[in-house]
Order: sequence, then structure tokens, then C-alpha cells
Amino acid sequence: MKIYISGPITGRVIEEATEEFARAEEAIRAAGHEPVNPLKNGLDPAAEWIDHMEADLWLLQDCDAIVMLPGWESSNGCRIEVSVAALLRLLIAPRIEGINC
Repeated sequence: MKIYISGPITGRVIEEATEEFARAEEAIRAAGHEPVNPLKNGLDPAAEWIDHMEADLWLLQDCDAIVMLPGWESSNGCRIEVSVAALLRLLIAPRIEGINC
């Protein structure tokens, strides 16, 4: 299963977000799934927010599920991602069985 990682990025220290997303990637991979990390969307981290969202939503549409990292509820980007995931009928989970992000 391809699992998209959704979590707050904007307004955070990028090193902290990168570390959190890397831990989620490891957990997803360890559970036998393929992680999709939006921090690796191919854009320069300094690119505009809207450009990142567009790239991230292209990644999301090719996934089977989305996992929500802590604090996602207060992130505009995460709320958009979970709304799109619902429209695409992806598995949406704060936690996916066997994966502890």
C-alpha cells in the first residue's frame, strides 16, 4: 500500500519537520508499505506554498492511504490533503495498524 504522510510543515523549524517525516517513513516502510513523503516532492523547500500544495496533491492522488501526523488539524495544507483524500476515497487514518508514526 502506498501511504502519503500528511503533517504540519509551515511555520515549523524545517529540520524538526524533516525528522518527524523521516520517522514516519521508516515506520511505514517497516510495516511493509511504501511511504510517500511530501518533503521529497522535487521542489526547492523555498518554493511558494501553493506550488508545494500542487506537487503534494499530485503525489497524494497516486496513493492508497493517508496517515495524519500530530498537529495536522491546525494545518491548512493538511486539511486540504485530508479533504482531497476523502474525495479520492483513500483510507484516512490518524494511525494505520502496525504503523506507529
